[in-house]
Order: sequence, then C-alpha cells, then structure tokens
Amino acid sequence: MKIQLVYPNPRADGKLHGRRVESSALQLLAALTPPEHEVSIVGEHLGDEVAYDDTVDLVGITAMTLQARRAYEIADEYRRRGKTVVLGGIHASVLPDEALQHADAVAIGEAENLWPAIIEDARHRRLKKKYRASELTNLDTLPNYRRDLAHHRSSFSVHPVQAARGCPYDCSFCSATLFSGRKYRFRPVENVVAEIRALDSRVVFFLDDNIFARPEYSRRLFTELRKLDVLWIGQASLHLTASNPALLKLAQESGCAGLFVGIESLTEENLRSSNSHSKNRAGTAAAIGDSLRVIHDHGIVVMAGVIFGFDGDGPDVFERTADFLDEQKVGLASFSALTPFPGTRLRDEMLAESRITDDDWAHYDACTSVFTPRSMTAAELQAGTRRAGVNFYSTARILRRFPTNRHHPLFYLATSFAWRHSCRVENQVPFYMPSRWYGRPADLFSLGAR
Repeated sequence: MKIQLVYPNPRADGKLHGRRVESSALQLLAALTPPEHEVSIVGEHLGDEVAYDDTVDLVGITAMTLQARRAYEIADEYRRRGKTVVLGGIHASVLPDEALQHADAVAIGEAENLWPAIIEDARHRRLKKKYRASELTNLDTLPNYRRDLAHHRSSFSVHPVQAARGCPYDCSFCSATLFSGRKYRFRPVENVVAEIRALDSRVVFFLDDNIFARPEYSRRLFTELRKLDVLWIGQASLHLTASNPALLKLAQESGCAGLFVGIESLTEENLRSSNSHSKNRAGTAAAIGDSLRVIHDHGIVVMAGVIFGFDGDGPDVFERTADFLDEQKVGLASFSALTPFPGTRLRDEMLAESRITDDDWAHYDACTSVFTPRSMTAAELQAGTRRAGVNFYSTARILRRFPTNRHHPLFYLATSFAWRHSCRVENQVPFYMPSRWYGRPADLFSLGAR
C-alpha cells in the first residue's frame, strides 16, 4: 500500500509562526511500517501542502486538541475521495466517538503495538472501528526513527530524542498519564546514545517529562553523553533537580544548556488544588527562587512554565509572576492560560460546575480563555496571559537577564528574541507547552514524541 502520515497545522488561520519542529512521532510510526509499503510524511505545520494524493491507500492523521478541527477537515476530504483514514493522537484517544465521525478507524493509546495490525487490516479491507492499546509499549524494542523522511526545515536545528516515558504525578490539568502511565519506562542507555551518534545535528531535545526522574539512569545517560560533543535541552522537576547538585553538575558537563521546569504557579493553594504540589514541592516563591539559583549556579538556562487562571489567581497574578521570574533572572518563560483539555480531571470538574464556555477545539491553544475563571474575567485572563509574555520579553529585560544566562549566549539570545516575537503575534499558539500539561503535541497515536 501507499501510506501517508499527516501532521496538521495547529493554527486555524493556516499561517505559520514561531517554533516549528519535525514530528518525531510520525518518523517513529513510519519506522514501524513494514518495508513492503511506501510511506511518506506531510508536515503541514512546516509548510507542506496536503495534496490529497489520489494514489494513496491509507492516511494516518494525528491531532492534539488544538489541531482537531483541521485534522477533521483533512480526514473528511480524503474520505470524500474514497480513501481510508485512521485518526489518532491525544484528542482522538480521549474522544474516539467524535473522531469516528471523520475517520474509518481510531487508534486509542500508544500505537506501537497497534500500527502493524491496523496496516494489515486496512490492506485486507477488514478495518475495525477502534483499536485500543491493551498494554504500554516496551521501550527496549523501539526502532530508529525514519529521519530520512524529515525535511529538515525546522526553525531551530534541534533533534528530539526520547529516553523515557511516564510520569508519576497526577495533575488535574494533565492528560499525559492516561497514555504514558504513572510509572517511568526507560530505553536502554546504549540505544539512546547510538541514536544521538547517528544524528546530523549536535543539538538534542529530550522529550522526557523529567530527564532527572531516576537518578541512577540519568547518571549513566549523562556519563555517556559527556563523551559526545552535544548540546542538549530537557524537562525536569524543579525541586528534585535542584536537590541533587552532583547530578546537575554531571548534566552540565554532559552538554545540558537548558532545562524546562514546570513552576505552574507561585501560589501553593493553586498547586495543591491541582495536585501539582507533589511535583513541584518548592511550595513558596522563596523556595522556588532558591531552587532556581541552584540551577543557575551550574550555568544552565532555566525555561519556566507558568499557568494562569487557577481559582486562586486574581488580576494581579500576571505582573507579579512575570516580575518574580525577571527578578530571579529566569532566562526563558512560557505563559499559558489554564485550559480544560478533554480527558483531564480539570475538564470534568469544570463541566460539573458549568464553567466551560467554548467547545471550539481550535480555541484550545492555551492562549484563549475557554472557561469562566473564579477570580477574574475571561477577558482579563486572556489579555493578562499575553501581556505577561510581552512584558517579560521586553528588550531591556532580556538584556538585563543576560549575565545570569551568559554561559550559552547564542541559545539564550536567539531563543529569547524568537519567543519575544511569538508573544507579540495576535492569537499565536504558545511557543512551548510541556507535554505534561496536555499530552504530547506531535504524538501520532500517542507515540510519545514531541
């Protein structure tokens, strides 16, 4: 068969702005495709045109919630032309009946164990409506990504690599554990290192929710990375990372340039109500500041993730939070509006309270307010979130934070000014949201790759 894998553009207006990275999930799915089939990847978010090739036999489309509307449009057009369409990803997995209105089949959960059966059933015209993963994937057996199918047109020359999946925390606004599970699973270190050695770029982004999750594993990985000439960026738990300076030092020596840490909120009440307190544990602004300084002392750029709109957030939260991060010399920050994504406890709670005001999935961009906040208006939440980014990324503030982030000047300055532009684009999709907040944006059938 001729198989086409599609990653839709998340922007409803069709424009392309900001950070655009090849989809590793599509490359992994292509690697799982038996060699007798011809497979191609269309990254609409990179500028690829969905040409609706009439010679295609099977179309696989992934979508996070923000992409769902566009994914359905593509699926509908392909089906109108008589093509077989399979939908997957975080959105289709939590709302399979909705997705089935636009597809011949839906893949639910991690797809490594589903994809071969889907291909075989499609080939013999016996496709079932739903394919549900009955177990989590054994990461020991993951094949190498089909990077030969990538167009290498990302805004940043960064290659995503995955060492582990899973997250033990159960934040109310997060749907990731529905797919990755609450226990960490790890790829063999030698497999990760071999994959990095084969890359044509020395800049790596680890997709793991917490690259410091298992210290003994991280120690082995960082020790091997230290032998390579790589620069890497990852995600980590603020408190756990700062409390292990020896491992942090090894990470720095192995090429760690930046760490994304999900601060979420400076208010302990917000963390506790969302169950995020167990992950952060810093609890107070003073303790958060202490942890941030430990990471800074190791010459690593901090990328802080903040969410506005919790019940304890009033109209003053935006300026107060941006000022705090600026005073702490945090290099980069992502400001998002709280969003009740399908599949999360947060959405269930808000539905029970009749607080959801918008079910247009194209508005679930973590910029637009789609619910009624408790302590401010929806308009204040939306405007304040954008204003926080604009203020934080003023030229004066970027330069003022430079001395603390001087160890990686090109990375810090280039990313700061790129994200500065992103914050100033009207209705721009946030330049970065961690996977733990909403599932993974580039997951085809929740394969676990950003």
